[in-house]
Amino acid sequence: MMNPQPPTPPTYASKRKKPAEMQLMCGWNGCQEICSGEWNLNTHIGQHLEEYARQVGQEDPEVEPIHCCIWNTCDYQTLCLEEFERHMYYHGYYMHLLLQGKLECDLHPEIPACTAPPRQAEKLPHLGQNFLCGWTDCEREFVSIVEFQDHIVKHALFEYDIQKTPEDERPKTQCNWTMCLKQMGNKYRLIEHISTHSNKKQVACFHCGELFRTKTTLFDHLRRQPENNTNSFQCAQCFKFFATKKLLKSHVVRHVNCYKCTMCDMTCSSAGSLTTHIRYRHLKDKPLKCSECDTRCVRESDLAKHVQIVHSKTVHQCEHPDCEYSVRTYTQMRRHFLEVHGNNPILYACHCCERFFKSGKSLSAHLIKKHGFRLPSGHKRFTYRVDENGFYRLETTRIESLEVTQQILSPQLEDTKPVIGTCFEIVDPTNGEYERIFVSNDPNEAQLVGEVVISLPSLSEDL
Repeated sequence: MMNPQPPTPPTYASKRKKPAEMQLMCGWNGCQEICSGEWNLNTHIGQHLEEYARQVGQEDPEVEPIHCCIWNTCDYQTLCLEEFERHMYYHGYYMHLLLQGKLECDLHPEIPACTAPPRQAEKLPHLGQNFLCGWTDCEREFVSIVEFQDHIVKHALFEYDIQKTPEDERPKTQCNWTMCLKQMGNKYRLIEHISTHSNKKQVACFHCGELFRTKTTLFDHLRRQPENNTNSFQCAQCFKFFATKKLLKSHVVRHVNCYKCTMCDMTCSSAGSLTTHIRYRHLKDKPLKCSECDTRCVRESDLAKHVQIVHSKTVHQCEHPDCEYSVRTYTQMRRHFLEVHGNNPILYACHCCERFFKSGKSLSAHLIKKHGFRLPSGHKRFTYRVDENGFYRLETTRIESLEVTQQILSPQLEDTKPVIGTCFEIVDPTNGEYERIFVSNDPNEAQLVGEVVISLPSLSEDL
């Protein structure tokens, strides 16, 4: 397959100082030509592929050739010439990312070195199809990933130019990628955004070969490795430690409930958990029936667990010497080992009177009967989390996005009847210090309900 002549290198109008082009050596066997920059290397690889295609065309047409990778020590093989070309172009792209990652690490000697197993060879991803542009009304395909990435940047620059006003005011520019309606404030943000659609990478770890979208994520990769992790940043919700503040902020989002059920006031931290809630709480359909009894289940995993516990004769025997304990589930066996042989009992502690219980069910009954707690709206059970001392305690704080809390409060604020059992602590995002506003009918209600909801503005934009 003849490869078309590559277009001329792109030019970008910018006042920013353009960095010097990286010197890249061609890895095609027998060729050691030095190319200035990724684009020139891509053009050079295209010339190799044209010559290769001519040689293949001169061979016996009755014999289907096997195309073996000609890049250094790569052992890739394929019967498809176009797939072979995609692979070879990607070698040049990948080598540029490796050297870019090495350069970034050399410029930041304070970043620890990678301790992961070193890459033995350039193991590239499987590229089963050409790179397809998803911009509206554009269906161009590319064999070269470098040409593909340049093509979508041109879309962003053109879109920015046609949307600016005659007075040269720069309004927000909309991304026209399929199913994306996001608007960006300037062309640089738009270019950065559109690269997420094409899965563009900026650097690779020179030691282990892993690819990263930005140099920041490369540095996170190096810092978070066990040998390098300083565990300097701790989550206030689950007490886990993280190597950088950015990693901690990414983790904290998991504790924020950004999704609200339309059939009750249940809120969830992810679309998947909300789907699970609706499936189990609001839908009565249980399509899977046990073959040995009348029990019906929602998912195959539920049915398998039911069969194991109720109908299976399989038991797990404790492997500790002189212990004859046996049980049907790994969960119970793990608890037995921790409590009996590990001297590490699992205890649930009441935060009101410091009584201890062996199960969350027992503590829940105690909180409701002795302390007057009620379940949070939409929840079937209380939530417990491990504290810094290893005890399971009631989760008394639920963090929600501001939008979700407003959805819950809006019908209640319009209702003239008093609202019972609701106490919210709203953090006002318009205030620079995040002023807290309490909404409650009873100042003591938070203690009775056992729940305070802290509503935060969206955290995703800050990550």
